Amino acid sequence: MMDNVNNLYSTLTRFGDYYPLSIDVTDNTNNIIEELNNNFDWVKYNPRKNINREGLSITSLDGGLSGKPDLDSLYEYYFETGINYSEADFNTKTPVYPLFSKWLDPFEKYLGRTHVIRLNNGGYFPPHRDNKKTSIKSFRLFLPLNYSSNRFFLLEDYKMNFENGRMYFIDTAKIHTLFNTDENPFYFVVANVILSEESVSKTTKFLY
Repeated sequence: MMDNVNNLYSTLTRFGDYYPLSIDVTDNTNNIIEELNNNFDWVKYNPRKNINREGLSITSLDGGLSGKPDLDSLYEYYFETGINYSEADFNTKTPVYPLFSKWLDPFEKYLGRTHVIRLNNGGYFPPHRDNKKTSIKSFRLFLPLNYSSNRFFLLEDYKMNFENGRMYFIDTAKIHTLFNTDENPFYFVVANVILSEESVSKTTKFLY
């Protein structure tokens, strides 16, 4: 079973460390950002860390927007509470979901923990890997809403370039870091997709 899961992940990475998917691009991501800011209350992302970043759950445990524990570190939450959640547990849509249904509906059956992040000025994610285990159970899709030259996503030592409104697969088992030097926030969506024959087949159908 573990070999099959790893083979599935290897299928995705065969096409590159990161690559765009051919889901329709929208030209109104600024309108989405405006709707998010006008209609929802942002929640501190990983509240144990004093880093200037916030989030809104697109899927959560109960369909709510408290951010607990879906915007927390599941690893740190486990050591604090003894409750062991997986990415797959966060599969109930929140009121934020409809804003991103165009991109997420193709993966609806396989979605785990998914959220939009507001990385404020000076906010960052330090260099890290999303998985260090021998078996990978999910993969990451990334949707930038307002990427620019003052906002950075480094995969190992490579600065990536993105088209706003385009969904990307990223191999986040590799070391990556994000930081925002712009005076305005950087908005992006991170979707965890549960690894399966179906979800990998669905993703590869969107290859160019």
